[in-house]
Amino acid sequence: MSDAGRRPIGLPASAGTRPEPQRIGPSMSFRARLTLGVVIGAVLPLTGFGLVLVGTEVARTGVLDSTLVRIVLFVLAAAIIIAVLFAYALANNLTAPLRAVSRAVERASAGDLSVRVEVAGEDELARLVESHNRLAAALERRNAELGRILLAIGETSPRDGLERLVAQATRSARSAFGMIDARIELIDPTMVPVEEDIPGESRPVRAVLALPDERVGVLVGHLPATRGWDAADQDLLELYASEVAVAIRNEELFDQVERQRQRLVELDQAKDEFLRGISHNLQTPLTSIRAYAEQIGTEQPDARLSIIVEQADRLYRIVRQLVATSRLESGTLRPAKEVLGLAPRVRRAWDALGASGVSFELEDDAAGWLAIADPDQLDQVLWALLDNAVRYGGGTPIRAHVAPRPDAEQLAVTIVDSGPGVRREDRDRIFERYERGAAGASAEGTGLGLYVSRSLCVAMGGDLMLEPPLDGRGAAFTVLLPGEPPATDLA
Repeated sequence: MSDAGRRPIGLPASAGTRPEPQRIGPSMSFRARLTLGVVIGAVLPLTGFGLVLVGTEVARTGVLDSTLVRIVLFVLAAAIIIAVLFAYALANNLTAPLRAVSRAVERASAGDLSVRVEVAGEDELARLVESHNRLAAALERRNAELGRILLAIGETSPRDGLERLVAQATRSARSAFGMIDARIELIDPTMVPVEEDIPGESRPVRAVLALPDERVGVLVGHLPATRGWDAADQDLLELYASEVAVAIRNEELFDQVERQRQRLVELDQAKDEFLRGISHNLQTPLTSIRAYAEQIGTEQPDARLSIIVEQADRLYRIVRQLVATSRLESGTLRPAKEVLGLAPRVRRAWDALGASGVSFELEDDAAGWLAIADPDQLDQVLWALLDNAVRYGGGTPIRAHVAPRPDAEQLAVTIVDSGPGVRREDRDRIFERYERGAAGASAEGTGLGLYVSRSLCVAMGGDLMLEPPLDGRGAAFTVLLPGEPPATDLA
Protein backbone atom coordinates (compact mmCIF):
# COMPACT_ATOMS: atom_id res chain seq x y z
CA MET A 1 0.00 0.00 0.00
CA SER A 2 1.39 3.45 -0.89
CA ASP A 3 1.82 6.24 1.65
CA ALA A 4 -0.95 8.18 -0.06
CA GLY A 5 -3.41 5.43 0.83
CA ARG A 6 -2.63 5.31 4.51
CA ARG A 7 -5.29 6.60 6.84
CA PRO A 8 -4.62 9.77 8.86
CA ILE A 9 -2.86 9.43 12.17
CA GLY A 10 -5.23 8.91 15.08
CA LEU A 11 -8.16 7.86 12.87
CA PRO A 12 -9.34 4.36 13.81
CA ALA A 13 -9.75 1.86 11.02
CA SER A 14 -13.47 1.64 11.69
CA ALA A 15 -14.07 5.38 12.04
CA GLY A 16 -17.28 6.41 10.34
CA THR A 17 -18.57 2.79 10.12
CA ARG A 18 -18.60 1.90 13.80
CA PRO A 19 -21.41 -0.68 14.38
CA GLU A 20 -23.99 -0.38 17.10
CA PRO A 21 -23.37 -2.48 20.25
CA GLN A 22 -24.69 -6.02 19.68
CA ARG A 23 -27.32 -7.19 22.16
CA ILE A 24 -26.91 -10.84 23.17
CA GLY A 25 -30.01 -12.67 24.44
CA PRO A 26 -33.09 -11.25 26.13
CA SER A 27 -33.04 -8.34 28.55
CA MET A 28 -32.30 -10.58 31.55
CA SER A 29 -29.20 -11.21 33.58
CA PHE A 30 -27.20 -14.37 33.04
CA ARG A 31 -28.06 -15.60 36.55
CA ALA A 32 -31.81 -15.08 35.98
CA ARG A 33 -31.74 -16.86 32.62
CA LEU A 34 -29.83 -19.81 34.12
CA THR A 35 -32.20 -20.08 37.08
CA LEU A 36 -35.26 -19.92 34.84
CA GLY A 37 -33.83 -22.57 32.54
CA VAL A 38 -33.03 -24.99 35.37
CA VAL A 39 -36.45 -24.49 36.97
CA ILE A 40 -38.24 -25.08 33.69
CA GLY A 41 -36.08 -28.09 32.91
CA ALA A 42 -36.82 -29.67 36.31
CA VAL A 43 -40.48 -28.73 36.74
CA LEU A 44 -41.89 -29.43 33.29
CA PRO A 45 -41.14 -33.20 33.31
CA LEU A 46 -42.48 -33.55 36.86
CA THR A 47 -45.57 -31.54 35.96
CA GLY A 48 -46.22 -33.74 32.97
CA PHE A 49 -45.65 -36.89 35.00
CA GLY A 50 -48.03 -35.62 37.74
CA LEU A 51 -50.74 -34.81 35.22
CA VAL A 52 -50.43 -38.25 33.64
CA LEU A 53 -50.56 -39.88 37.07
CA VAL A 54 -53.65 -37.91 38.13
CA GLY A 55 -55.37 -38.58 34.82
CA THR A 56 -54.71 -42.30 35.05
CA GLU A 57 -56.10 -42.42 38.59
CA VAL A 58 -59.23 -40.54 37.58
CA ALA A 59 -59.76 -42.88 34.66
CA ARG A 60 -59.40 -45.95 36.89
CA THR A 61 -61.52 -44.84 39.86
CA GLY A 62 -63.72 -42.20 38.31
CA VAL A 63 -62.92 -39.73 41.13
CA LEU A 64 -60.08 -37.22 41.81
CA ASP A 65 -58.05 -38.30 44.83
CA SER A 66 -57.20 -35.20 46.91
CA THR A 67 -54.32 -36.97 48.60
CA LEU A 68 -52.72 -37.74 45.27
CA VAL A 69 -53.14 -34.14 44.18
CA ARG A 70 -51.47 -32.87 47.38
CA ILE A 71 -48.58 -35.29 46.84
CA VAL A 72 -48.11 -34.11 43.26
CA LEU A 73 -48.20 -30.42 44.29
CA PHE A 74 -45.74 -31.07 47.12
CA VAL A 75 -43.35 -32.81 44.75
CA LEU A 76 -43.63 -29.92 42.27
CA ALA A 77 -42.95 -27.33 45.00
CA ALA A 78 -39.98 -29.30 46.28
CA ALA A 79 -38.67 -29.65 42.74
CA ILE A 80 -38.94 -25.91 42.19
CA ILE A 81 -37.09 -25.12 45.43
CA ILE A 82 -34.36 -27.65 44.70
CA ALA A 83 -34.05 -26.35 41.12
CA VAL A 84 -33.70 -22.75 42.31
CA LEU A 85 -31.03 -23.67 44.86
CA PHE A 86 -29.19 -25.81 42.33
CA ALA A 87 -29.40 -23.05 39.73
CA TYR A 88 -28.03 -20.51 42.23
CA ALA A 89 -25.08 -22.75 43.10
CA LEU A 90 -24.46 -23.55 39.45
CA ALA A 91 -24.65 -19.87 38.49
CA ASN A 92 -22.11 -18.99 41.18
CA ASN A 93 -19.79 -21.66 39.86
CA LEU A 94 -20.23 -20.61 36.25
CA THR A 95 -19.96 -16.87 36.86
CA ALA A 96 -16.86 -17.08 39.08
CA PRO A 97 -14.50 -16.88 36.04
CA LEU A 98 -16.66 -14.12 34.60
CA ARG A 99 -16.37 -12.18 37.86
CA ALA A 100 -12.61 -12.66 37.75
CA VAL A 101 -12.55 -11.33 34.19
CA SER A 102 -14.76 -8.40 35.24
CA ARG A 103 -12.41 -7.51 38.10
CA ALA A 104 -9.43 -7.75 35.78
CA VAL A 105 -11.13 -5.48 33.23
CA GLU A 106 -11.98 -2.94 35.94
CA ARG A 107 -8.37 -2.90 37.13
CA ALA A 108 -7.19 -2.59 33.53
CA SER A 109 -9.51 0.39 33.00
CA ALA A 110 -7.96 1.93 36.13
CA GLY A 111 -4.49 1.52 34.62
CA ASP A 112 -3.34 -1.79 36.15
CA LEU A 113 -2.63 -4.10 33.22
CA SER A 114 -0.67 -6.69 35.20
CA VAL A 115 -3.71 -8.81 36.19
CA ARG A 116 -4.14 -12.08 34.29
CA VAL A 117 -6.97 -14.65 34.61
CA GLU A 118 -6.57 -18.45 34.33
CA VAL A 119 -9.45 -20.81 33.43
CA ALA A 120 -9.13 -24.52 32.68
CA GLY A 121 -10.55 -25.97 29.52
CA GLU A 122 -10.87 -24.89 25.91
CA ASP A 123 -14.47 -23.73 25.77
CA GLU A 124 -15.88 -20.29 25.00
CA LEU A 125 -15.16 -19.03 28.51
CA ALA A 126 -11.53 -20.07 28.26
CA ARG A 127 -11.25 -18.31 24.90
CA LEU A 128 -12.79 -15.18 26.44
CA VAL A 129 -10.23 -15.23 29.25
CA GLU A 130 -7.43 -15.79 26.77
CA SER A 131 -8.62 -12.83 24.70
CA HIS A 132 -8.61 -10.62 27.80
CA ASN A 133 -5.09 -11.72 28.70
CA ARG A 134 -3.85 -11.00 25.17
CA LEU A 135 -5.53 -7.59 25.20
CA ALA A 136 -4.00 -6.68 28.58
CA ALA A 137 -0.55 -7.81 27.41
CA ALA A 138 -0.89 -5.81 24.19
CA LEU A 139 -2.00 -2.69 26.07
CA GLU A 140 0.85 -3.11 28.54
CA ARG A 141 3.33 -3.41 25.70
CA ARG A 142 1.92 -0.38 23.91
CA ASN A 143 1.99 1.66 27.10
CA ALA A 144 5.65 0.77 27.48
CA GLU A 145 6.25 1.74 23.84
CA LEU A 146 4.38 5.00 24.35
CA GLY A 147 6.47 5.75 27.44
CA ARG A 148 9.66 5.14 25.48
CA ILE A 149 8.32 7.32 22.67
CA LEU A 150 7.58 10.20 25.05
CA LEU A 151 11.01 9.79 26.64
CA ALA A 152 12.64 9.83 23.23
CA ILE A 153 10.69 12.93 22.20
CA GLY A 154 11.72 14.67 25.43
CA GLU A 155 15.38 13.91 24.77
CA THR A 156 15.41 15.63 21.37
CA SER A 157 16.45 19.26 21.23
CA PRO A 158 16.73 21.62 18.25
CA ARG A 159 20.07 22.74 19.69
CA ASP A 160 21.56 19.32 18.86
CA GLY A 161 21.57 19.93 15.13
CA LEU A 162 19.80 18.02 12.37
CA GLU A 163 22.30 15.16 12.11
CA ARG A 164 22.25 14.35 15.82
CA LEU A 165 18.47 14.77 15.92
CA VAL A 166 17.94 12.22 13.14
CA ALA A 167 20.41 9.78 14.72
CA GLN A 168 18.69 10.08 18.11
CA ALA A 169 15.24 9.64 16.57
CA THR A 170 16.42 6.52 14.70
CA ARG A 171 17.88 4.93 17.84
CA SER A 172 14.73 5.76 19.79
CA ALA A 173 12.52 4.16 17.11
CA ARG A 174 14.51 0.92 17.28
CA SER A 175 14.33 0.90 21.07
CA ALA A 176 10.67 1.88 21.41
CA PHE A 177 9.24 -0.49 18.80
CA GLY A 178 11.73 -3.35 19.04
CA MET A 179 12.90 -2.92 15.45
CA ILE A 180 15.76 -4.91 14.00
CA ASP A 181 16.86 -1.85 12.04
CA ALA A 182 15.51 1.59 11.26
CA ARG A 183 16.45 4.62 9.24
CA ILE A 184 15.03 8.06 8.51
CA GLU A 185 15.13 9.41 4.95
CA LEU A 186 14.62 13.17 4.64
CA ILE A 187 13.36 12.97 1.07
CA ASP A 188 10.04 12.66 -0.71
CA PRO A 189 8.42 9.51 0.79
CA THR A 190 7.30 8.39 -2.67
CA MET A 191 10.96 7.98 -3.62
CA VAL A 192 11.38 5.26 -0.96
CA PRO A 193 9.75 2.04 -2.26
CA VAL A 194 7.22 0.25 -0.08
CA GLU A 195 8.54 -3.21 0.81
CA GLU A 196 6.37 -6.30 0.55
CA ASP A 197 5.50 -8.20 3.71
CA ILE A 198 6.72 -11.79 3.14
CA PRO A 199 5.60 -14.40 5.72
CA GLY A 200 8.47 -15.89 7.69
CA GLU A 201 10.79 -12.96 7.02
CA SER A 202 11.31 -9.73 8.94
CA ARG A 203 8.24 -7.52 8.78
CA PRO A 204 8.75 -4.12 7.05
CA VAL A 205 7.13 -1.07 8.64
CA ARG A 206 7.11 2.58 7.63
CA ALA A 207 5.58 5.89 8.62
CA VAL A 208 5.68 9.24 6.86
CA LEU A 209 7.22 12.20 8.70
CA ALA A 210 4.25 14.44 7.98
CA LEU A 211 3.45 18.02 8.90
CA PRO A 212 0.16 19.78 8.17
CA ASP A 213 1.67 21.51 5.14
CA GLU A 214 4.32 19.10 3.88
CA ARG A 215 6.04 15.73 4.19
CA VAL A 216 9.62 16.04 5.37
CA GLY A 217 10.64 12.39 5.06
CA VAL A 218 9.87 8.79 5.96
CA LEU A 219 10.79 6.39 8.77
CA VAL A 220 11.35 2.79 7.61
CA GLY A 221 12.44 -0.28 9.54
CA HIS A 222 12.01 -4.01 10.07
CA LEU A 223 10.47 -6.04 12.90
CA PRO A 224 11.12 -9.66 13.87
CA ALA A 225 8.91 -12.08 11.95
CA THR A 226 7.24 -13.20 15.19
CA ARG A 227 6.40 -9.66 16.27
CA GLY A 228 2.71 -8.81 16.03
CA TRP A 229 1.73 -5.56 14.32
CA ASP A 230 -1.78 -4.19 14.09
CA ALA A 231 -3.53 -0.86 13.52
CA ALA A 232 -2.83 0.39 17.04
CA ASP A 233 0.91 -0.29 16.60
CA GLN A 234 0.84 1.57 13.28
CA ASP A 235 -0.92 4.49 14.97
CA LEU A 236 1.87 4.69 17.55
CA LEU A 237 4.53 4.59 14.85
CA GLU A 238 2.80 7.33 12.86
CA LEU A 239 2.40 9.40 16.02
CA TYR A 240 6.12 9.05 16.68
CA ALA A 241 6.92 9.94 13.06
CA SER A 242 4.79 13.08 13.27
CA GLU A 243 6.60 14.17 16.44
CA VAL A 244 9.95 13.57 14.72
CA ALA A 245 8.74 15.73 11.82
CA VAL A 246 7.82 18.51 14.26
CA ALA A 247 11.25 18.21 15.91
CA ILE A 248 12.95 18.47 12.51
CA ARG A 249 10.88 21.54 11.61
CA ASN A 250 11.72 23.09 15.00
CA GLU A 251 15.41 22.43 14.37
CA GLU A 252 15.19 24.16 11.00
CA LEU A 253 13.41 27.15 12.53
CA PHE A 254 15.87 27.22 15.44
CA ASP A 255 18.76 27.18 12.98
CA GLN A 256 17.24 30.11 11.09
CA VAL A 257 16.63 32.05 14.29
CA GLU A 258 20.14 31.26 15.52
CA ARG A 259 21.67 32.52 12.28
CA GLN A 260 19.57 35.67 12.47
CA ARG A 261 20.50 36.14 16.12
CA GLN A 262 24.17 35.75 15.30
CA ARG A 263 23.78 38.26 12.49
CA LEU A 264 22.08 40.71 14.87
CA VAL A 265 24.88 40.20 17.40
CA GLU A 266 27.43 40.97 14.71
CA LEU A 267 25.47 44.05 13.64
CA ASP A 268 25.17 45.16 17.26
CA GLN A 269 28.90 44.75 17.75
CA ALA A 270 29.54 46.69 14.56
CA LYS A 271 27.18 49.41 15.80
CA ASP A 272 28.99 49.58 19.14
CA GLU A 273 32.34 49.81 17.39
CA PHE A 274 30.95 52.52 15.13
CA LEU A 275 29.60 54.52 18.07
CA ARG A 276 32.85 54.14 19.96
CA GLY A 277 34.70 55.33 16.88
CA ILE A 278 32.29 58.25 16.46
CA SER A 279 32.70 59.15 20.13
CA HIS A 280 36.47 59.07 19.97
CA ASN A 281 36.79 60.76 16.58
CA LEU A 282 34.28 63.53 17.36
CA GLN A 283 35.10 64.31 20.98
CA THR A 284 38.70 65.24 20.23
CA PRO A 285 37.94 67.73 17.41
CA LEU A 286 34.92 69.09 19.29
CA THR A 287 37.09 69.75 22.32
CA SER A 288 39.63 71.50 20.11
CA ILE A 289 36.94 73.56 18.35
CA ARG A 290 35.47 74.63 21.67
CA ALA A 291 38.84 75.49 23.18
CA TYR A 292 39.96 77.54 20.17
CA ALA A 293 36.59 79.32 19.97
CA GLU A 294 36.80 80.29 23.65
CA GLN A 295 40.40 81.42 23.25
CA ILE A 296 39.60 83.54 20.21
CA GLY A 297 36.51 84.88 21.97
CA THR A 298 38.57 86.19 24.86
CA GLU A 299 40.92 87.96 22.44
CA GLN A 300 38.29 89.12 19.94
CA PRO A 301 34.76 89.03 21.41
CA ASP A 302 32.27 87.87 18.78
CA ALA A 303 28.72 86.52 19.22
CA ARG A 304 29.36 84.01 16.46
CA LEU A 305 32.11 82.42 18.55
CA SER A 306 29.60 81.90 21.38
CA ILE A 307 27.31 80.12 18.91
CA ILE A 308 30.22 77.89 17.88
CA VAL A 309 30.87 76.97 21.53
CA GLU A 310 27.16 76.36 22.17
CA GLN A 311 26.72 74.12 19.13
CA ALA A 312 29.93 72.23 19.92
CA ASP A 313 28.55 71.50 23.39
CA ARG A 314 25.24 70.39 21.87
CA LEU A 315 26.96 68.05 19.43
CA TYR A 316 29.13 66.67 22.23
CA ARG A 317 26.04 65.87 24.29
CA ILE A 318 24.38 64.17 21.31
CA VAL A 319 27.46 61.99 20.96
CA ARG A 320 27.19 61.14 24.65
CA GLN A 321 23.54 60.16 24.12
CA LEU A 322 24.54 57.77 21.36
CA VAL A 323 27.28 56.25 23.49
CA ALA A 324 24.93 55.94 26.47
CA THR A 325 22.35 54.19 24.26
CA SER A 326 24.94 51.66 23.17
CA ARG A 327 26.07 51.01 26.74
CA LEU A 328 22.48 50.67 27.96
CA GLU A 329 21.64 48.11 25.29
CA SER A 330 24.80 46.10 25.90
CA GLY A 331 24.34 46.19 29.69
CA THR A 332 27.77 47.70 30.33
CA LEU A 333 26.52 50.91 31.95
CA ARG A 334 27.63 51.02 35.61
CA PRO A 335 26.62 54.31 37.26
CA ALA A 336 28.67 55.63 40.17
CA LYS A 337 27.02 56.61 43.45
CA GLU A 338 27.86 59.99 44.93
CA VAL A 339 26.01 62.21 47.38
CA LEU A 340 25.39 65.65 45.89
CA GLY A 341 23.09 68.64 46.01
CA LEU A 342 20.40 68.51 43.33
CA ALA A 343 19.53 72.21 42.98
CA PRO A 344 23.14 73.30 42.25
CA ARG A 345 23.30 70.56 39.62
CA VAL A 346 20.13 71.92 37.96
CA ARG A 347 21.52 75.46 37.95
CA ARG A 348 24.80 74.24 36.49
CA ALA A 349 22.99 72.35 33.70
CA TRP A 350 20.95 75.43 32.85
CA ASP A 351 24.03 77.63 32.69
CA ALA A 352 25.77 75.06 30.47
CA LEU A 353 22.78 75.06 28.13
CA GLY A 354 23.30 78.76 27.42
CA ALA A 355 19.67 79.41 26.50
CA SER A 356 19.56 83.18 26.14
CA GLY A 357 16.23 84.93 26.02
CA VAL A 358 14.37 82.26 28.02
CA SER A 359 13.28 82.91 31.60
CA PHE A 360 14.34 80.25 34.13
CA GLU A 361 13.19 79.94 37.73
CA LEU A 362 14.64 77.43 40.21
CA GLU A 363 12.80 76.74 43.48
CA ASP A 364 14.86 74.79 46.00
CA ASP A 365 12.78 73.09 48.72
CA ALA A 366 15.27 70.28 49.32
CA ALA A 367 15.42 71.18 53.04
CA GLY A 368 18.84 69.61 53.40
CA TRP A 369 18.08 66.47 51.41
CA LEU A 370 20.84 65.28 49.07
CA ALA A 371 20.63 63.07 45.99
CA ILE A 372 22.55 59.83 45.47
CA ALA A 373 23.49 59.69 41.79
CA ASP A 374 26.21 59.57 39.17
CA PRO A 375 27.19 63.23 38.56
CA ASP A 376 27.97 62.85 34.84
CA GLN A 377 24.83 60.85 34.11
CA LEU A 378 22.68 63.23 36.17
CA ASP A 379 24.09 66.20 34.23
CA GLN A 380 23.19 64.40 30.99
CA VAL A 381 19.60 63.85 32.18
CA LEU A 382 19.13 67.43 33.37
CA TRP A 383 20.63 68.90 30.21
CA ALA A 384 18.33 66.76 28.02
CA LEU A 385 15.20 67.80 29.95
CA LEU A 386 16.12 71.48 29.99
CA ASP A 387 17.06 71.37 26.31
CA ASN A 388 13.68 69.80 25.48
CA ALA A 389 11.91 72.46 27.55
CA VAL A 390 13.69 75.21 25.63
CA ARG A 391 13.14 73.66 22.18
CA TYR A 392 9.51 72.61 22.67
CA GLY A 393 8.47 75.39 25.06
CA GLY A 394 8.54 78.03 22.34
CA GLY A 395 10.47 80.54 24.47
CA THR A 396 8.02 80.33 27.39
CA PRO A 397 9.32 80.52 30.98
CA ILE A 398 10.81 77.36 32.44
CA ARG A 399 10.48 76.41 36.08
CA ALA A 400 12.34 73.79 38.12
CA HIS A 401 11.26 72.68 41.59
CA VAL A 402 13.43 70.53 43.89
CA ALA A 403 11.67 68.83 46.82
CA PRO A 404 12.09 65.63 48.85
CA ARG A 405 9.66 62.73 49.10
CA PRO A 406 10.44 61.46 52.60
CA ASP A 407 8.05 58.52 52.52
CA ALA A 408 9.91 57.03 49.56
CA GLU A 409 13.33 58.34 50.66
CA GLN A 410 13.68 60.12 47.33
CA LEU A 411 14.64 63.57 46.12
CA ALA A 412 12.75 64.91 43.11
CA VAL A 413 13.17 67.71 40.62
CA THR A 414 10.27 68.70 38.35
CA ILE A 415 11.01 70.71 35.20
CA VAL A 416 8.00 72.50 33.71
CA ASP A 417 7.57 74.56 30.56
CA SER A 418 4.52 76.43 29.23
CA GLY A 419 4.61 75.16 25.67
CA PRO A 420 2.05 73.01 23.84
CA GLY A 421 2.83 70.01 26.04
CA VAL A 422 2.58 66.33 25.14
CA ARG A 423 -0.47 65.04 23.33
CA ARG A 424 -2.50 62.34 25.06
CA GLU A 425 -1.79 59.80 22.31
CA ASP A 426 1.96 60.43 22.67
CA ARG A 427 2.19 60.01 26.43
CA ASP A 428 2.64 56.23 26.35
CA ARG A 429 5.38 56.23 23.72
CA ILE A 430 7.28 59.42 24.49
CA PHE A 431 9.99 57.46 26.35
CA GLU A 432 10.61 55.04 23.49
CA ARG A 433 13.64 55.27 21.25
CA TYR A 434 13.49 57.69 18.32
CA GLU A 435 10.11 59.10 19.40
CA ARG A 436 9.75 62.88 19.29
CA GLY A 437 6.06 63.32 20.05
CA ALA A 438 3.94 65.88 18.24
CA ALA A 439 6.95 67.75 16.90
CA GLY A 440 7.68 64.88 14.52
CA ALA A 441 10.21 65.40 11.80
CA SER A 442 10.18 69.19 12.31
CA ALA A 443 11.98 68.84 15.64
CA GLU A 444 15.74 68.77 16.00
CA GLY A 445 17.53 65.97 17.80
CA THR A 446 17.83 62.21 17.65
CA GLY A 447 14.70 61.16 19.51
CA LEU A 448 16.90 59.47 22.13
CA GLY A 449 16.88 62.14 24.84
CA LEU A 450 13.94 60.94 26.94
CA TYR A 451 14.72 57.26 26.31
CA VAL A 452 18.31 57.68 27.49
CA SER A 453 17.27 59.95 30.37
CA ARG A 454 14.74 57.52 31.81
CA SER A 455 17.15 54.60 31.36
CA LEU A 456 19.89 56.52 33.18
CA CYS A 457 17.50 57.42 36.01
CA VAL A 458 16.45 53.79 36.39
CA ALA A 459 20.09 52.69 36.36
CA MET A 460 20.76 55.14 39.21
CA GLY A 461 17.89 53.64 41.24
CA GLY A 462 15.28 56.26 40.38
CA ASP A 463 12.86 57.07 37.58
CA LEU A 464 11.73 59.73 35.12
CA MET A 465 8.00 60.43 34.84
CA LEU A 466 5.75 62.63 32.73
CA GLU A 467 3.46 64.53 35.10
CA PRO A 468 0.03 65.99 34.26
CA PRO A 469 0.32 69.70 33.34
CA LEU A 470 -0.36 71.98 36.29
CA ASP A 471 -2.48 74.56 34.46
CA GLY A 472 -3.52 72.57 31.41
CA ARG A 473 -0.55 73.64 29.29
CA GLY A 474 3.08 72.72 28.99
CA ALA A 475 4.98 69.58 29.88
CA ALA A 476 6.18 68.57 33.33
CA PHE A 477 8.89 65.93 33.79
CA THR A 478 9.93 64.70 37.25
CA VAL A 479 13.29 63.10 37.98
CA LEU A 480 13.24 60.81 41.02
CA LEU A 481 16.53 59.87 42.66
CA PRO A 482 17.47 58.02 45.85
CA GLY A 483 17.73 60.64 48.59
CA GLU A 484 19.72 61.07 51.76
CA PRO A 485 17.94 63.00 54.53
CA PRO A 486 19.63 65.80 56.49
CA ALA A 487 21.97 64.83 59.31
CA THR A 488 19.44 66.09 61.89
CA ASP A 489 16.84 63.65 60.52
CA LEU A 490 19.33 60.80 60.75
CA ALA A 491 20.04 61.67 64.37
